[in-house]
Amino acid sequence: MGVEPEMSMKPFKDLISRKEAVRVILEKIQPVNAVECITLQDTVGRVLSRDIIAEFDVPPFDRASMDGYAVRSEDTNKASKELPITLKLIGEQHTGSIFNGIIVRGECLEIATGSPMPKGADAVVMVEYTERDGNNVIIKQSVTPGKNMAPAGEDMVKGTKVLEKDTTVTPGVLGALAALGYSEVDVYVKPRIAIYSSGPEIVPQGKKLKTGQIYDINSYTLASIIELNGGKAIKCGIIEDDMDSILNSFKEISKYDLAVYSGGSSVGVKDLFSEAVQKKGEIYFHGVKTKPGKPTLFGRVSNIPIFGMPGYPTSCLNNSYIYLMPGLRKMARLQPKHWVAVKVPIGHDFESKGDREQFITIKLTDEVANVVFKQSGDITSMTHADGFIILPEGYNRIKKGETIEVTLLNI
Repeated sequence: MGVEPEMSMKPFKDLISRKEAVRVILEKIQPVNAVECITLQDTVGRVLSRDIIAEFDVPPFDRASMDGYAVRSEDTNKASKELPITLKLIGEQHTGSIFNGIIVRGECLEIATGSPMPKGADAVVMVEYTERDGNNVIIKQSVTPGKNMAPAGEDMVKGTKVLEKDTTVTPGVLGALAALGYSEVDVYVKPRIAIYSSGPEIVPQGKKLKTGQIYDINSYTLASIIELNGGKAIKCGIIEDDMDSILNSFKEISKYDLAVYSGGSSVGVKDLFSEAVQKKGEIYFHGVKTKPGKPTLFGRVSNIPIFGMPGYPTSCLNNSYIYLMPGLRKMARLQPKHWVAVKVPIGHDFESKGDREQFITIKLTDEVANVVFKQSGDITSMTHADGFIILPEGYNRIKKGETIEVTLLNI
């Protein structure tokens, strides 16, 4: 009978700082280059793959910017409330219709906002400064050339660059594309991100839990981070916590742009993920000086960037904000996330002692901060959080009423 080999914990190698980890991630991840053509209505949040040049003036004609009367400005030179002038009304011009006549001296045309300016007219008198008397219009204000009208090309001039390549489409950008007549737009494809959960205790929703089992949380939180930051999340299921299962999953990831694994990145006896990555690829770092989330791994397998996230739900989600999000946004060609911070008093004393930088989740109530962090395994540490504070490495004590800076989770 053989002797069973001794099982032991496998310690982390040197830990790196959060900032160094993010630097490595951004250095190793490259933006997608593939392009697709999509309908205009689907472009918000996508990234333009080419410059947009105006092929015509916008607006394409001189138009009224106020309701009123199109006039020759010289006819109104001396008009005022005390000394009004009278012009002959020769017709009306509404949006979508065309007045084919010419305004000559002493004449005016009723005109609606957005309507093309008639020939001969060079200004609009707002309706508020007029009175109507049959076919006569009493003008009580003088106007100068160009008053209350928008010239052709005021918004966009033919031949000019309106939008640059790599611009993220917002509702305002979409409006410019619509004004230029685009019904379809070339954008970069969304990077396809594979998500794997691992661990014998993880089971899918809908299955009855047995003793020692928990539902798969991380694949859902990871997918939401991915979808909100320019990627297309593909949940690839729960894999067994053994070397063969991990290596078999590596055979699939070449069809994706990036892969994220949760669980199995720690240093316990059965945490084999780092060993598998080392066998089939390269580890750029394994272990960061942050709490929660110390056992985060980043490397490459089959030329595909790969993350190993902690299995604990709070650690996994927290580290997705810190490490996955920046890399994902670079890959998707989105601008870096700009976090918003507020300074507020803390509502109670707080003490923490640690050898790592710590992320503590905070809930804001009536402009007062309260710690809601529980344990790394408790997802409600993030559920009820409005933001987080970063505590430097070492012993930390915050007294009630002290002002702290809370970074908001404004996703």
